[in-house]
Amino acid sequence: MNKNQNNRKEMHDAVIAYLNRKPEKWSSIPKIAVFKTELSTVNLAIEQSQESQLAAQVHVGESKQQLKETIALKADILNDAAEALAVVTGDAKLESKMAASYSDLKEMRNGDFMPKIKEVIAEVETHQEVLTTEYGVTEAQIEDLKADLNRFLEMSGEPRAYQIASTQATKSLADLFSEAHDILTTKLDKVMKIFKRRDPDFYNGYLAARVVVDR
Repeated sequence: MNKNQNNRKEMHDAVIAYLNRKPEKWSSIPKIAVFKTELSTVNLAIEQSQESQLAAQVHVGESKQQLKETIALKADILNDAAEALAVVTGDAKLESKMAASYSDLKEMRNGDFMPKIKEVIAEVETHQEVLTTEYGVTEAQIEDLKADLNRFLEMSGEPRAYQIASTQATKSLADLFSEAHDILTTKLDKVMKIFKRRDPDFYNGYLAARVVVDR
């Protein structure tokens, strides 16, 4: 990547990291999860295009531990819904699998943490129809967790668990950066304006993350 592309890529990382640190601010607006996942997917395709070696690296504004805590929080929300379904339907096996709390998840060794998050995703996808219609789980939540886990796996030197869409995998770097630009300017920027007066501090923090720093 050239200097300009590197700077823009760092801005993508900063936006994703900022939203990951504050899910309580925007989780009630599912479109933000959709657009953040789209940006994460394109960002991963950019990294794949460059054959980036991200093992043990720290993303801009986000450490591996911070990302782990974000994943634990999102997984806990999903496994709480699955656990509730298990209790209602009397599925003791599913209830046992989904019993881990946020604290349980974030304190796990990475070797146990990554398979556990994959298990949560697999069970939620297995029961996705009823969880979506009756327990408030959205497809965007699941895809968002997958994107974050892919990033965590890469930071740990592991292969991704979930594939990038083939349409993204075959695009040129210029096309990928153009797509990321469109996601930010026509989608995320628009919906984030909801917080301009509702939560100025949160909105201004987003704007700060959106700045491309010339390094």
